Amino acid sequence: MSTAQLNRKIVNHIDEGVITLGKGSIIHVNSAMEMMTGMDRAELLNLSLSQLLDPPPPVNVQFEGDSCNEKPGRAPVYESSLTMAGAQSCDVAVSVHDVHDGDDGVEILIVRDIAERNKMQQELLKSRQLESIAALSGGIAHDYNNLLTAIMGNISLALTSIPEDEPMYEWLSQAQDAAMIAKELTRRLITFSKGGVPQKETVNIAGLIESATEFALSGSNIIAEFNIAADLWCVDIDRTQIGQAFHNLVINAREAMPDGGTVTVTAGNETAMPDGAVWKDGRYVVVAIKDNGSGIPSEALGKIFDPYFSTKVMGDQRGMGLGLSIANSIIEKHEGKIDVDAPPGEGALFRVFLPASAANCETAARPEKARLSTKTFGSGKILVMDDEAMIRKLAGNILGKMGFETAFACNGEEALAAYEVAMTSGRPFDIVILDLTVKGGMGGKDTIRQLRLLDPNVKAIVSSGYSNDPGVIHYTEHGFSGVVAKPYRIDEIRQQIEEILG
Repeated sequence: MSTAQLNRKIVNHIDEGVITLGKGSIIHVNSAMEMMTGMDRAELLNLSLSQLLDPPPPVNVQFEGDSCNEKPGRAPVYESSLTMAGAQSCDVAVSVHDVHDGDDGVEILIVRDIAERNKMQQELLKSRQLESIAALSGGIAHDYNNLLTAIMGNISLALTSIPEDEPMYEWLSQAQDAAMIAKELTRRLITFSKGGVPQKETVNIAGLIESATEFALSGSNIIAEFNIAADLWCVDIDRTQIGQAFHNLVINAREAMPDGGTVTVTAGNETAMPDGAVWKDGRYVVVAIKDNGSGIPSEALGKIFDPYFSTKVMGDQRGMGLGLSIANSIIEKHEGKIDVDAPPGEGALFRVFLPASAANCETAARPEKARLSTKTFGSGKILVMDDEAMIRKLAGNILGKMGFETAFACNGEEALAAYEVAMTSGRPFDIVILDLTVKGGMGGKDTIRQLRLLDPNVKAIVSSGYSNDPGVIHYTEHGFSGVVAKPYRIDEIRQQIEEILG
Protein backbone atom coordinates (compact mmCIF):
# COMPACT_ATOMS: atom_id res chain seq x y z
CA MET A 1 0.00 0.00 0.00
CA SER A 2 1.42 3.36 -1.04
CA THR A 3 1.76 6.28 1.34
CA ALA A 4 -1.02 8.16 -0.51
CA GLN A 5 -3.38 5.19 -0.20
CA LEU A 6 -2.57 4.85 3.49
CA ASN A 7 -3.19 8.55 4.11
CA ARG A 8 -6.52 8.40 2.27
CA LYS A 9 -7.57 5.39 4.33
CA ILE A 10 -6.69 7.21 7.55
CA VAL A 11 -8.68 10.26 6.43
CA ASN A 12 -11.72 8.07 5.72
CA HIS A 13 -11.65 6.83 9.32
CA ILE A 14 -11.74 10.32 10.82
CA ASP A 15 -15.10 11.04 12.51
CA GLU A 16 -15.20 14.66 11.36
CA GLY A 17 -15.79 15.73 7.77
CA VAL A 18 -12.69 16.25 5.64
CA ILE A 19 -12.63 18.07 2.29
CA THR A 20 -9.48 18.19 0.18
CA LEU A 21 -9.14 21.05 -2.27
CA GLY A 22 -6.76 21.17 -5.19
CA LYS A 23 -6.51 24.50 -7.01
CA GLY A 24 -9.80 25.55 -5.41
CA SER A 25 -11.80 22.48 -6.51
CA ILE A 26 -12.99 19.58 -4.34
CA ILE A 27 -10.80 16.58 -5.18
CA HIS A 28 -11.61 14.31 -2.24
CA VAL A 29 -14.07 13.93 0.67
CA ASN A 30 -14.02 11.33 3.42
CA SER A 31 -16.82 8.99 4.54
CA ALA A 32 -17.82 11.28 7.44
CA MET A 33 -18.49 14.05 4.92
CA GLU A 34 -20.86 11.76 3.02
CA MET A 35 -22.70 10.91 6.24
CA MET A 36 -22.95 14.57 7.31
CA THR A 37 -24.45 15.70 4.01
CA GLY A 38 -26.45 12.61 3.06
CA MET A 39 -24.79 12.75 -0.37
CA ASP A 40 -22.40 10.26 -1.95
CA ARG A 41 -18.85 11.07 -2.96
CA ALA A 42 -19.65 11.56 -6.66
CA GLU A 43 -22.31 14.17 -5.85
CA LEU A 44 -19.96 16.03 -3.54
CA LEU A 45 -17.12 16.09 -6.07
CA ASN A 46 -19.45 17.73 -8.59
CA LEU A 47 -20.15 20.63 -6.24
CA SER A 48 -18.12 23.79 -5.94
CA LEU A 49 -16.96 24.86 -2.49
CA SER A 50 -19.43 27.77 -2.51
CA GLN A 51 -22.28 25.36 -3.27
CA LEU A 52 -21.30 23.13 -0.36
CA LEU A 53 -20.47 25.79 2.23
CA ASP A 54 -22.27 29.12 2.57
CA PRO A 55 -20.31 31.27 3.01
CA PRO A 56 -17.25 29.38 1.81
CA PRO A 57 -14.13 29.79 3.97
CA PRO A 58 -11.19 31.60 2.35
CA VAL A 59 -8.62 29.15 0.99
CA ASN A 60 -4.95 29.53 0.11
CA VAL A 61 -4.54 30.98 3.59
CA GLN A 62 -0.93 31.18 4.66
CA PHE A 63 -0.27 31.28 8.39
CA GLU A 64 2.75 30.73 10.55
CA GLY A 65 3.80 27.17 11.12
CA ASP A 66 1.61 25.50 8.47
CA SER A 67 3.91 23.24 6.52
CA CYS A 68 4.47 19.55 6.29
CA ASN A 69 8.08 20.26 7.27
CA GLU A 70 7.19 22.41 10.28
CA LYS A 71 5.31 21.95 13.51
CA PRO A 72 1.60 22.69 12.73
CA GLY A 73 0.26 25.98 14.07
CA ARG A 74 -3.30 26.96 14.92
CA ALA A 75 -5.46 26.89 11.78
CA PRO A 76 -8.10 29.59 11.28
CA VAL A 77 -11.68 28.48 11.97
CA TYR A 78 -14.75 29.83 10.17
CA GLU A 79 -18.44 29.26 10.82
CA SER A 80 -20.59 28.37 7.85
CA SER A 81 -23.74 26.55 6.73
CA LEU A 82 -23.27 23.10 5.21
CA THR A 83 -25.55 22.08 2.34
CA MET A 84 -27.21 18.72 2.89
CA ALA A 85 -29.40 16.43 0.81
CA GLY A 86 -33.04 17.46 0.47
CA ALA A 87 -32.25 21.21 0.55
CA GLN A 88 -31.43 20.96 4.26
CA SER A 89 -28.51 22.66 5.99
CA CYS A 90 -26.70 22.62 9.32
CA ASP A 91 -24.28 24.89 11.15
CA VAL A 92 -20.63 23.86 10.93
CA ALA A 93 -17.20 25.12 11.94
CA VAL A 94 -14.51 24.78 9.27
CA SER A 95 -10.78 24.85 9.98
CA VAL A 96 -8.55 25.47 6.98
CA HIS A 97 -5.13 23.82 6.69
CA ASP A 98 -2.80 24.78 3.85
CA VAL A 99 -0.55 21.79 3.21
CA HIS A 100 2.26 22.41 0.74
CA ASP A 101 5.48 20.78 -0.29
CA GLY A 102 7.57 22.76 -2.67
CA ASP A 103 5.44 24.12 -5.50
CA ASP A 104 2.60 21.65 -4.94
CA GLY A 105 -0.04 22.05 -2.28
CA VAL A 106 -3.62 21.33 -1.25
CA GLU A 107 -6.06 22.77 1.27
CA ILE A 108 -7.51 20.45 3.88
CA LEU A 109 -10.84 21.58 5.38
CA ILE A 110 -11.94 19.93 8.64
CA VAL A 111 -15.72 20.28 9.01
CA ARG A 112 -17.34 19.97 12.45
CA ASP A 113 -21.08 19.92 13.14
CA ILE A 114 -21.75 22.70 15.67
CA ALA A 115 -25.56 22.61 15.62
CA GLU A 116 -25.66 21.04 19.09
CA ARG A 117 -23.11 23.52 20.39
CA ASN A 118 -25.12 26.46 19.04
CA LYS A 119 -28.26 25.02 20.57
CA MET A 120 -26.53 24.75 23.95
CA GLN A 121 -25.33 28.35 23.63
CA GLN A 122 -28.88 29.50 22.87
CA GLU A 123 -30.20 27.56 25.86
CA LEU A 124 -27.48 29.09 28.04
CA LEU A 125 -28.41 32.56 26.82
CA LYS A 126 -32.08 31.86 27.51
CA SER A 127 -31.17 30.55 30.96
CA ARG A 128 -29.21 33.70 31.72
CA GLN A 129 -32.11 35.84 30.57
CA LEU A 130 -34.41 33.97 32.93
CA GLU A 131 -31.87 34.27 35.75
CA SER A 132 -31.70 38.02 35.18
CA ILE A 133 -35.47 38.29 35.44
CA ALA A 134 -35.43 36.07 38.53
CA ALA A 135 -32.79 38.23 40.18
CA LEU A 136 -34.75 41.39 39.38
CA SER A 137 -38.07 40.02 40.61
CA GLY A 138 -36.53 38.48 43.73
CA GLY A 139 -34.78 41.72 44.59
CA ILE A 140 -37.89 43.88 44.44
CA ALA A 141 -40.48 41.35 45.65
CA HIS A 142 -40.02 41.88 49.37
CA ASP A 143 -40.22 45.70 49.43
CA TYR A 144 -42.86 45.80 46.70
CA ASN A 145 -45.11 43.34 48.49
CA ASN A 146 -44.69 45.18 51.79
CA LEU A 147 -46.08 48.31 50.10
CA LEU A 148 -48.93 46.32 48.58
CA THR A 149 -49.70 44.77 51.96
CA ALA A 150 -50.16 48.21 53.50
CA ILE A 151 -52.32 49.33 50.56
CA MET A 152 -54.49 46.21 50.35
CA GLY A 153 -54.74 45.73 54.09
CA ASN A 154 -55.86 49.28 54.80
CA ILE A 155 -58.34 49.23 51.92
CA SER A 156 -59.90 45.99 53.16
CA LEU A 157 -59.93 47.41 56.69
CA ALA A 158 -61.77 50.51 55.43
CA LEU A 159 -64.28 48.38 53.52
CA THR A 160 -65.40 46.74 56.76
CA SER A 161 -66.57 50.14 58.04
CA ILE A 162 -68.51 51.26 54.95
CA PRO A 163 -71.98 50.04 53.90
CA GLU A 164 -71.89 48.21 50.56
CA ASP A 165 -74.46 50.58 49.02
CA GLU A 166 -72.22 53.63 49.59
CA PRO A 167 -70.36 55.01 46.51
CA MET A 168 -67.09 55.00 48.48
CA TYR A 169 -67.39 51.24 48.96
CA GLU A 170 -67.35 50.80 45.17
CA TRP A 171 -64.41 53.20 44.77
CA LEU A 172 -62.34 51.39 47.38
CA SER A 173 -63.27 48.02 45.88
CA GLN A 174 -61.92 49.18 42.53
CA ALA A 175 -58.69 50.31 44.20
CA GLN A 176 -58.39 46.91 45.85
CA ASP A 177 -58.94 45.17 42.50
CA ALA A 178 -56.10 47.25 41.01
CA ALA A 179 -53.83 46.24 43.89
CA MET A 180 -54.70 42.59 43.24
CA ILE A 181 -53.58 43.01 39.63
CA ALA A 182 -50.28 44.43 40.87
CA LYS A 183 -49.93 41.43 43.17
CA GLU A 184 -50.52 39.12 40.20
CA LEU A 185 -47.82 40.85 38.15
CA THR A 186 -45.28 40.28 40.92
CA ARG A 187 -46.29 36.64 41.22
CA ARG A 188 -45.85 36.12 37.48
CA LEU A 189 -42.30 37.44 37.58
CA ILE A 190 -41.46 35.34 40.64
CA THR A 191 -42.54 32.28 38.65
CA PHE A 192 -39.25 32.59 36.77
CA SER A 193 -37.10 32.32 39.88
CA LYS A 194 -35.37 29.05 40.73
CA GLY A 195 -37.09 29.01 44.09
CA GLY A 196 -40.57 29.13 42.57
CA VAL A 197 -41.32 25.57 43.63
CA PRO A 198 -44.87 24.44 42.75
CA GLN A 199 -47.12 23.76 45.75
CA LYS A 200 -48.60 20.58 44.38
CA GLU A 201 -51.87 18.82 45.06
CA THR A 202 -53.46 15.87 43.28
CA VAL A 203 -56.34 17.08 41.13
CA ASN A 204 -58.42 16.36 38.06
CA ILE A 205 -57.66 19.34 35.83
CA ALA A 206 -60.75 19.15 33.61
CA GLY A 207 -62.49 22.01 35.43
CA LEU A 208 -59.26 24.04 35.63
CA ILE A 209 -58.80 23.79 31.85
CA GLU A 210 -62.34 24.98 31.14
CA SER A 211 -62.30 27.86 33.63
CA ALA A 212 -58.87 29.14 32.49
CA THR A 213 -59.99 29.01 28.84
CA GLU A 214 -63.32 30.72 29.42
CA PHE A 215 -61.71 33.45 31.52
CA ALA A 216 -59.03 34.11 28.86
CA LEU A 217 -61.68 34.38 26.12
CA SER A 218 -64.21 36.43 28.07
CA GLY A 219 -65.22 39.59 26.22
CA SER A 220 -63.89 38.34 22.87
CA ASN A 221 -65.60 37.13 19.70
CA ILE A 222 -63.85 33.75 19.91
CA ILE A 223 -65.67 30.48 20.56
CA ALA A 224 -64.19 27.72 22.72
CA GLU A 225 -64.82 24.07 21.87
CA PHE A 226 -63.93 21.43 24.48
CA ASN A 227 -63.24 17.73 24.05
CA ILE A 228 -62.07 16.42 27.42
CA ALA A 229 -61.82 12.71 28.11
CA ALA A 230 -64.14 11.48 30.85
CA ASP A 231 -61.42 9.16 32.21
CA LEU A 232 -58.75 11.86 32.37
CA TRP A 233 -55.92 10.86 34.71
CA CYS A 234 -55.14 13.02 37.71
CA VAL A 235 -52.01 15.16 37.97
CA ASP A 236 -49.88 16.53 40.80
CA ILE A 237 -49.81 20.27 40.15
CA ASP A 238 -49.77 23.72 41.62
CA ARG A 239 -53.32 24.70 40.71
CA THR A 240 -52.54 28.43 40.51
CA GLN A 241 -49.42 28.03 38.36
CA ILE A 242 -50.96 25.54 35.91
CA GLY A 243 -54.08 27.69 35.62
CA GLN A 244 -51.82 30.61 34.74
CA ALA A 245 -49.99 28.51 32.11
CA PHE A 246 -53.25 27.49 30.39
CA HIS A 247 -54.53 31.07 30.60
CA ASN A 248 -51.36 32.36 28.87
CA LEU A 249 -51.59 29.75 26.10
CA VAL A 250 -55.24 30.62 25.40
CA ILE A 251 -54.42 34.34 25.44
CA ASN A 252 -51.76 33.59 22.82
CA ALA A 253 -54.40 31.83 20.70
CA ARG A 254 -56.81 34.73 21.20
CA GLU A 255 -54.24 37.28 20.02
CA ALA A 256 -53.56 35.13 16.94
CA MET A 257 -57.20 35.60 15.87
CA PRO A 258 -58.02 39.33 16.11
CA ASP A 259 -61.01 38.88 13.79
CA GLY A 260 -62.49 36.01 15.79
CA GLY A 261 -62.50 32.27 15.34
CA THR A 262 -62.50 29.08 17.36
CA VAL A 263 -60.13 27.75 20.00
CA THR A 264 -60.33 23.98 20.27
CA VAL A 265 -59.22 22.53 23.60
CA THR A 266 -58.80 18.77 24.00
CA ALA A 267 -57.47 16.73 26.89
CA GLY A 268 -56.65 13.05 27.06
CA ASN A 269 -54.24 10.42 28.31
CA GLU A 270 -51.03 9.31 26.56
CA THR A 271 -48.16 6.99 27.42
CA ALA A 272 -45.27 8.92 25.88
CA MET A 273 -43.92 12.47 25.83
CA PRO A 274 -41.58 14.00 23.21
CA ASP A 275 -38.09 14.32 24.66
CA GLY A 276 -35.83 15.80 21.99
CA ALA A 277 -35.45 13.34 19.14
CA VAL A 278 -37.03 10.46 21.09
CA TRP A 279 -40.21 9.82 23.05
CA LYS A 280 -40.08 9.35 26.80
CA ASP A 281 -42.33 6.55 28.05
CA GLY A 282 -44.64 7.16 31.00
CA ARG A 283 -48.18 8.23 31.87
CA TYR A 284 -49.09 11.75 30.77
CA VAL A 285 -52.13 13.98 30.64
CA VAL A 286 -52.01 15.91 27.36
CA VAL A 287 -53.88 19.19 26.92
CA ALA A 288 -53.99 20.51 23.34
CA ILE A 289 -54.91 24.12 22.48
CA LYS A 290 -55.55 24.75 18.77
CA ASP A 291 -56.34 28.06 17.08
CA ASN A 292 -57.11 28.86 13.44
CA GLY A 293 -54.90 31.92 13.22
CA SER A 294 -52.01 32.57 10.84
CA GLY A 295 -49.56 30.15 12.43
CA ILE A 296 -45.96 30.97 13.35
CA PRO A 297 -43.18 31.81 10.86
CA SER A 298 -40.63 28.99 10.71
CA GLU A 299 -37.77 31.34 11.57
CA ALA A 300 -39.57 32.39 14.78
CA LEU A 301 -40.64 28.93 15.95
CA GLY A 302 -37.46 28.31 17.94
CA LYS A 303 -37.73 31.65 19.75
CA ILE A 304 -41.35 31.72 20.91
CA PHE A 305 -40.46 30.72 24.49
CA ASP A 306 -37.70 33.34 24.78
CA PRO A 307 -38.45 36.19 27.22
CA TYR A 308 -39.65 39.38 25.53
CA PHE A 309 -39.91 37.72 22.10
CA SER A 310 -43.19 38.20 20.28
CA THR A 311 -44.39 37.97 16.67
CA LYS A 312 -47.23 40.37 17.48
CA VAL A 313 -47.21 44.14 17.29
CA MET A 314 -47.03 45.63 20.79
CA GLY A 315 -49.90 47.87 21.83
CA ASP A 316 -52.64 48.41 24.37
CA GLN A 317 -54.02 44.91 23.85
CA ARG A 318 -50.64 43.14 23.60
CA GLY A 319 -48.30 41.84 26.26
CA MET A 320 -44.55 42.11 26.62
CA GLY A 321 -43.62 38.73 25.16
CA LEU A 322 -43.60 36.98 28.56
CA GLY A 323 -46.79 34.89 28.28
CA LEU A 324 -45.34 31.83 26.52
CA SER A 325 -42.06 32.11 28.49
CA ILE A 326 -43.97 31.96 31.76
CA ALA A 327 -46.14 29.07 30.55
CA ASN A 328 -43.07 27.10 29.45
CA SER A 329 -41.28 27.80 32.74
CA ILE A 330 -44.28 26.57 34.74
CA ILE A 331 -44.67 23.36 32.71
CA GLU A 332 -40.95 22.58 32.98
CA LYS A 333 -41.12 23.01 36.76
CA HIS A 334 -43.85 20.35 36.72
CA GLU A 335 -41.48 18.02 34.79
CA GLY A 336 -43.64 18.39 31.69
CA LYS A 337 -43.16 19.74 28.18
CA ILE A 338 -44.89 21.97 25.64
CA ASP A 339 -44.83 20.66 22.06
CA VAL A 340 -45.62 23.14 19.25
CA ASP A 341 -46.84 22.58 15.69
CA ALA A 342 -47.61 25.82 13.86
CA PRO A 343 -47.29 25.70 10.05
CA PRO A 344 -47.62 29.22 8.58
CA GLY A 345 -51.20 29.86 7.52
CA GLU A 346 -52.61 26.82 9.33
CA GLY A 347 -52.92 28.03 12.92
CA ALA A 348 -50.97 26.88 15.95
CA LEU A 349 -51.29 23.73 18.05
CA PHE A 350 -49.75 23.77 21.53
CA ARG A 351 -49.72 20.42 23.35
CA VAL A 352 -48.98 20.42 27.07
CA PHE A 353 -47.67 17.15 28.55
CA LEU A 354 -48.02 16.77 32.33
CA PRO A 355 -46.92 13.64 34.24
CA ALA A 356 -49.96 11.76 35.53
CA SER A 357 -50.28 11.20 39.26
CA ALA A 358 -49.95 7.76 40.80
CA ALA A 359 -52.68 8.70 43.28
CA ASN A 360 -56.44 8.88 42.81
CA CYS A 361 -58.21 12.19 43.04
CA GLU A 362 -61.56 13.83 42.90
CA THR A 363 -62.51 17.19 41.46
CA ALA A 364 -62.09 19.69 44.28
CA ALA A 365 -64.88 22.16 44.90
CA ARG A 366 -64.08 25.82 44.61
CA PRO A 367 -63.59 27.42 48.04
CA GLU A 368 -66.23 29.89 49.12
CA LYS A 369 -65.27 33.52 48.73
CA ALA A 370 -64.13 34.85 52.09
CA ARG A 371 -66.04 37.78 53.52
CA LEU A 372 -64.19 40.88 54.64
CA SER A 373 -64.78 41.01 58.37
CA THR A 374 -62.96 42.20 61.48
CA LYS A 375 -65.77 41.24 63.80
CA THR A 376 -64.47 40.39 67.28
CA PHE A 377 -64.22 36.61 67.52
CA GLY A 378 -61.78 36.01 70.35
CA SER A 379 -59.35 37.45 72.81
CA GLY A 380 -55.73 36.92 73.69
CA LYS A 381 -52.28 38.25 72.89
CA ILE A 382 -50.50 38.26 69.53
CA LEU A 383 -46.91 39.28 68.93
CA VAL A 384 -46.12 40.75 65.50
CA MET A 385 -42.52 40.85 64.28
CA ASP A 386 -41.90 42.94 61.15
CA ASP A 387 -39.19 45.42 60.21
CA GLU A 388 -41.66 47.74 58.44
CA ALA A 389 -43.51 50.19 60.70
CA MET A 390 -46.47 50.46 58.31
CA ILE A 391 -46.97 46.68 58.42
CA ARG A 392 -46.81 46.60 62.23
CA LYS A 393 -49.37 49.43 62.40
CA LEU A 394 -51.67 47.69 59.91
CA ALA A 395 -51.46 44.38 61.77
CA GLY A 396 -52.20 46.16 65.05
CA ASN A 397 -55.32 47.80 63.61
CA ILE A 398 -56.64 44.56 62.10
CA LEU A 399 -55.91 42.38 65.15
CA GLY A 400 -57.21 45.04 67.55
CA LYS A 401 -60.60 45.11 65.77
CA MET A 402 -60.69 41.31 65.99
CA GLY A 403 -60.38 41.54 69.77
CA PHE A 404 -56.69 40.78 70.32
CA GLU A 405 -54.10 42.59 72.35
CA THR A 406 -51.00 43.14 70.23
CA ALA A 407 -47.30 43.69 70.88
CA PHE A 408 -44.61 44.41 68.31
CA ALA A 409 -40.99 43.61 67.52
CA CYS A 410 -38.72 44.85 64.72
CA ASN A 411 -36.55 41.72 64.54
CA GLY A 412 -36.00 38.28 66.00
CA GLU A 413 -33.94 39.45 68.93
CA GLU A 414 -36.73 41.77 70.11
CA ALA A 415 -39.34 39.06 69.52
CA LEU A 416 -37.44 36.52 71.64
CA ALA A 417 -37.05 39.01 74.48
CA ALA A 418 -40.74 39.98 74.39
CA TYR A 419 -41.87 36.33 74.27
CA GLU A 420 -39.67 35.39 77.24
CA VAL A 421 -40.94 38.33 79.32
CA ALA A 422 -44.56 37.38 78.53
CA MET A 423 -43.96 33.75 79.58
CA THR A 424 -42.27 34.80 82.82
CA SER A 425 -45.12 37.16 83.70
CA GLY A 426 -47.69 34.40 83.28
CA ARG A 427 -49.37 36.12 80.31
CA PRO A 428 -47.85 34.34 77.29
CA PHE A 429 -48.64 35.12 73.68
CA ASP A 430 -51.26 32.96 72.00
CA ILE A 431 -49.76 33.46 68.51
CA VAL A 432 -46.67 35.09 67.03
CA ILE A 433 -46.62 36.43 63.46
CA LEU A 434 -43.06 36.47 62.09
CA ASP A 435 -41.77 38.20 58.97
CA LEU A 436 -39.48 35.80 57.13
CA THR A 437 -36.84 38.38 56.19
CA VAL A 438 -35.87 41.48 58.16
CA LYS A 439 -33.13 44.02 57.54
CA GLY A 440 -30.22 43.96 59.96
CA GLY A 441 -31.57 41.35 62.35
CA MET A 442 -32.76 37.81 62.95
CA GLY A 443 -35.42 36.69 60.48
CA GLY A 444 -38.41 34.40 60.86
CA LYS A 445 -36.75 31.00 60.34
CA ASP A 446 -34.03 31.63 62.93
CA THR A 447 -36.52 33.20 65.33
CA ILE A 448 -38.93 30.25 65.27
CA ARG A 449 -36.05 27.86 66.04
CA GLN A 450 -35.14 29.90 69.11
CA LEU A 451 -38.78 30.29 70.17
CA ARG A 452 -39.30 26.53 70.04
CA LEU A 453 -36.42 26.12 72.48
CA LEU A 454 -38.18 28.53 74.83
CA ASP A 455 -41.63 27.05 74.26
CA PRO A 456 -42.05 23.79 72.27
CA ASN A 457 -45.79 24.58 71.98
CA VAL A 458 -45.38 28.02 70.40
CA LYS A 459 -47.90 28.80 67.66
CA ALA A 460 -46.41 30.88 64.87
CA ILE A 461 -47.54 32.23 61.51
CA VAL A 462 -44.89 33.07 58.91
CA SER A 463 -45.47 36.13 56.72
CA SER A 464 -43.33 37.12 53.77
CA GLY A 465 -43.21 38.94 50.46
CA TYR A 466 -41.06 36.10 49.13
CA SER A 467 -43.94 33.76 48.35
CA ASN A 468 -41.56 31.30 46.66
CA ASP A 469 -39.21 30.91 49.64
CA PRO A 470 -38.98 27.35 51.02
CA GLY A 471 -39.80 28.79 54.44
CA VAL A 472 -43.20 29.79 53.04
CA ILE A 473 -43.82 26.80 50.78
CA HIS A 474 -42.75 24.22 53.39
CA TYR A 475 -43.65 26.27 56.46
CA THR A 476 -44.54 23.30 58.70
CA GLU A 477 -41.05 21.82 58.22
CA HIS A 478 -39.63 24.98 59.80
CA GLY A 479 -41.93 24.85 62.82
CA PHE A 480 -44.66 27.28 61.74
CA SER A 481 -48.36 26.56 62.25
CA GLY A 482 -49.62 28.72 59.36
CA VAL A 483 -48.63 31.11 56.59
CA VAL A 484 -49.88 34.40 55.12
CA ALA A 485 -48.10 35.55 51.97
CA LYS A 486 -47.73 39.28 51.49
CA PRO A 487 -49.61 41.17 50.31
CA TYR A 488 -52.51 39.85 52.36
CA ARG A 489 -56.05 40.97 53.14
CA ILE A 490 -58.08 40.82 56.33
CA ASP A 491 -59.84 37.58 55.47
CA GLU A 492 -56.54 35.74 54.86
CA ILE A 493 -54.98 36.57 58.23
CA ARG A 494 -58.30 36.03 60.02
CA GLN A 495 -58.63 32.55 58.49
CA GLN A 496 -55.14 31.54 59.67
CA ILE A 497 -55.81 32.71 63.23
CA GLU A 498 -59.17 30.91 63.34
CA GLU A 499 -57.60 27.65 62.15
CA ILE A 500 -54.73 27.81 64.64
CA LEU A 501 -56.83 28.82 67.66
CA GLY A 502 -59.74 26.56 66.67
